[in-house]
Parts: sequence; structure tokens; C-alpha cells
Amino acid sequence: MPSLLFYISGHGYGHARRMTQVIRELIRSRPDVQIHIRSAAPPRVFEPLPRGWVSTCEIDSGLAETDPFTIDRAASLQRLSAFMARRGKIAADEAAIVRQFKPDLIVADIPFLAGDVAAAAGVRCVGISNFTWDWIYENLLGDDARYTPMGRAIADSYAKMFCLLELPFGQTCREIPTKIAVPLIALQSRREPGAILAQIGIAPDDGRPRVLIGTRGALAPEILANAAGDAKEFLFLCPHESTETVPANGVSIPLGRDLDFSDVLRISDVVVSKLGYGMISECICGQTRLVWPPRDGFIEDQIVAAEAPKFVPMLPMPMADYRGGNWGTFLRQAMKLPASSQIIATNGACLCAGTILEMIG
Repeated sequence: MPSLLFYISGHGYGHARRMTQVIRELIRSRPDVQIHIRSAAPPRVFEPLPRGWVSTCEIDSGLAETDPFTIDRAASLQRLSAFMARRGKIAADEAAIVRQFKPDLIVADIPFLAGDVAAAAGVRCVGISNFTWDWIYENLLGDDARYTPMGRAIADSYAKMFCLLELPFGQTCREIPTKIAVPLIALQSRREPGAILAQIGIAPDDGRPRVLIGTRGALAPEILANAAGDAKEFLFLCPHESTETVPANGVSIPLGRDLDFSDVLRISDVVVSKLGYGMISECICGQTRLVWPPRDGFIEDQIVAAEAPKFVPMLPMPMADYRGGNWGTFLRQAMKLPASSQIIATNGACLCAGTILEMIG
């Protein structure tokens, strides 16, 4: 029976969501494959995969954020320094676990320490990502001398991965010996829009344009109230809000195994969210308009902001307007944006799964 061990970054939910799609394609092709997932991301993020497949571990340090749009540089450096001081013990402990699981291959999105763990356990490791953390950290922390030795160590860890399946919209470590370009990984709902609307409780003849609140976690009530008041002709879809905080032109949407974020995205006309890889991929896949407040300190966003408008209608919203709830003008402008001028493949999950299966034979 083939066995795969996934090490998945817990920073945000995009890494977990896209690897969930790869794993679903893997088990669709090889139902007998045994899957183990090690991550700091909550097990619920990997649904509909069984929660028993997911075990919690500290495999990377990610970034410290004051909110979903603002990175705390000093705290991020402190967190990374503490992680690097413990990396030897963490790698040794994880290598012992790997020997218990006896996987045929380790798949990493994209903790650098997975390279050290794989080398210590004598198992090959393949990465999947559009970026590696050395690129993110170098742009955020590279002017601090304390980061220099850590940056070298991170690159050395990535060099222990034998291959990277490289996604669009980013930059990856030059020390990884082999890179294979693959398309976007995007989750697309397979459900009929009418069934999704019925489950949420939206009448089929409700003609209001639907705006999805796509930020991680609940939106501050005053921002949501102001935004809804500034765009009264829109219906606000609120996956993380309770019914008590949802405005009159809004609906609270409890996500779960029977209603995924991608289902709600499918019946949305426009999304308000940061430029996360998962969000932009799903918007491209569904051709759903995106209004995005700029995120501070994350270099990936510069590439996404430059490249993604070729493939999906999207519009920046100044942070002051986002925080002030002055959304109406931007939502109306977004609804008038023309269709994207180019097409990009979004079958990366299928191709990654196929490549992984070829690697394990």
C-alpha cells in the first residue's frame, strides 16, 4: 500500500486548502494510498478529508500578523529566531515520526524544515508551492544582520528537497535542484448554484449582486455595518459572522462539511479579500471579481497584483476605505469590470497528483 506524508504550513489556510485538493485527486486516482498530514493548520480546514488523517505539529514559524493585512516584522523575526533555535530537536522528533509512518514520499507545502526531516529519515521530499519562505523572509527581514545566517540555513534545508512542483505567481529557492512548472491549484465547487442558494436560504429571484466577505475570521462589526450601508443594493454573504452581527442586507453562512467556501464563492458576484494565493486561484477558476485591500510586507502580493489581473477582473481598495467601510464605490466599479483577457490553466491539483504517483511508482 503506497503511503504519503504531507508537511503543510499552518500560516493562513491557503496551503492547507490547496493541498487538500491535491490529496483528493490522489485518492481519486489511487484509493488505496495512505495519507498522513502534519500541520499547524486546524483539522477542519482540510475538510472533507477525514480529521483523523491530520495531526498537529510545529513544522514552520510562518509570520506574525497584527491582523490579516498587516505583518509584524519584529515579532516575525523573533518567532523565526526561536524556531531556528529549536529546529534541530523538531527535525529529530519529526524524523522519528516519519520512521513510524514509513512513507514512500514526503510532500511539503512548503516548510523548509521538511527537507531536513526527510534527509534525517532517509525519505525523498518533493515541494509544492508558488513561493518558498527564504524569498518571503529575505524581502521582509533581509536588511537585519540577525537574519543572514538564518537565511543561509533555510536555503540549505530547501536544497535537501529533490524536486519542487512550482506554481505560478511567486518565486522559489534557487537551491532546490529540480523544478517542474505546474498550473494553478484551485478548488471549484461542483454543486449546482440553485442548490447552494436554497441551502443558504436565498430566494432564486433575489437579483441583488452578491458580495462575499472572504477575509480569514470575522469582520469587525462596525466595518461590516458601514460597508453594507454604503452598498445597500448588494447582498453580503458572511461566512464568519453570527446572525446577530449580520446587517439587514446580509446573510450569515455556517460553513461545514456540507457547505464549503468554494460553494459560496460559486454563487458570488464579487469577493472582498486579501491577495492570498488560494483566493486568487479560486477567483480565477470561477471568474469571480475580486476587490482587495493591500497587505503590508508580503512580497507575494506584488507579483499577484501585477500578474493576476490578466486572468480575473480585480480592483484594489485603499486600506482606509476598507477599514472605514467605504466599499460601495469599489463594489460598483468591480461589477463593471470587463472579463479577463487571458486564460490560465487551473488543473494543477490533478497534474501534481499524477506527478506524485509517478514518483512513488
